[in-house]
Amino acid sequence: MNYFKNIKLENYRNFNNLELDFDQNCNVFFGNNGSGKTNILESISLFERGRGFRQDKINNLINFESKKDNFRIYSNFFHKHGDIIVSVFNERKKISLTKKIIVNGSSSKDSKEHFESLFSIIYFLPEMERLFVSSPSARRNFLDRLIFNSNKRYLKIVNDYKKNITERSRILKDYNSEIEWLNNIEKKIVELGIIIYKERLTYIEEINLALKRLDIAKKFNYKININLDDLLLNQCKNDTNVLFEEYIKTIKASREIDKLLGGSKVGPHKSDIVGYDIGKNININQFSTGQQKTVVLLIILAQCTMLISEQKISPIILFDEVCSHLDNNNRELLLHIIKTLDVQTFLTGTEKSFFSFLSTKTLYCNINEL
Repeated sequence: MNYFKNIKLENYRNFNNLELDFDQNCNVFFGNNGSGKTNILESISLFERGRGFRQDKINNLINFESKKDNFRIYSNFFHKHGDIIVSVFNERKKISLTKKIIVNGSSSKDSKEHFESLFSIIYFLPEMERLFVSSPSARRNFLDRLIFNSNKRYLKIVNDYKKNITERSRILKDYNSEIEWLNNIEKKIVELGIIIYKERLTYIEEINLALKRLDIAKKFNYKININLDDLLLNQCKNDTNVLFEEYIKTIKASREIDKLLGGSKVGPHKSDIVGYDIGKNININQFSTGQQKTVVLLIILAQCTMLISEQKISPIILFDEVCSHLDNNNRELLLHIIKTLDVQTFLTGTEKSFFSFLSTKTLYCNINEL
């Protein structure tokens, strides 16, 4: 089991200087709204590539009351072959700020890839309680994040795809662009788009099998099945072997409308993720908020079991303000995740009493007193 032993925040968000030790299993931060509970969880999420679970601008991570122009986050990460010292900070590149990660004093690609292979951060945020009635983009981001947990290269593929979509939009608005240049960009978009389609379809098949194997889902009488709803895939009947020609033909035919509206009319950025309870024959978007929360927690549990059993990756789970809509089922499910999985978890809430159902071994931290 791998886990973060501690954290030190300097000039980060609302903290000038904060040091905390963590338990290897369950950690709870409680305190008033605005005290910085979510900021601590976000700082942990920044140890992975990307801009953390808020996806905020780097300059917003710097304490706004400080005269300094940088933040720093430090941690000792426990690994059976020896502790890893990791730090995250910002640096200026020309006119923009970028995030930098140092692992045991090294910023090399190999050292960072080794570090990120040792764990995956999974998080539950308050807005996920209504995931299946939220926007399609929220569901796509949720799915893509789960895929990234098991395939760290997936994020780059998605980002490259988005960059090429943006580049194509620019070319379409430039009447003097060469047609061959446009053809090459569209070919890249299609190739990357098909990789994303395949990754999503493969993952959905795997998570559905993992959900089916969960005994606690059977106890709650849930038979959850996730599907990918996409115009192109529907036309090709999910056959990625015939998708290339249809994709190329459709994207070329949509040049005029895409020039006016921007972006692209078709592709994985237009997909939606649909959930069903096949036992009750009902779309999950018809579930109550509490029931949708149960489904998301079940997906998180299934994801963790796959990471642990199949990839030997240690999940680290962040639950932000998880206690709303916490009925008996969700309380039992949350407790099952924390007790059954040998993983490190972090939870936040406004009151310590909200977590009375947890083990006495839980480490509590009152943020109001820091």
